[in-house]
Amino acid sequence: MKPEKLIQPAGLRPREFWGAVGISRAGGYALPPEMQPRSIKLGRSRIITEQPADYLKRIAELQEAA
Repeated sequence: MKPEKLIQPAGLRPREFWGAVGISRAGGYALPPEMQPRSIKLGRSRIITEQPADYLKRIAELQEAA
């Protein structure tokens, strides 16, 4: 029997992303543009393409530079 291959999502929905980061969805949308995660819009859906760990690292670097 072959082991199942796990497919990693290339992007997350906003609710999943903000839950992984640890803040509310409304709090995430209230952030200034430079602190918003990288995302794309497909039809009416928003897909966040930046992984939570990469996002937190980028935000930490922004805060250190300030």
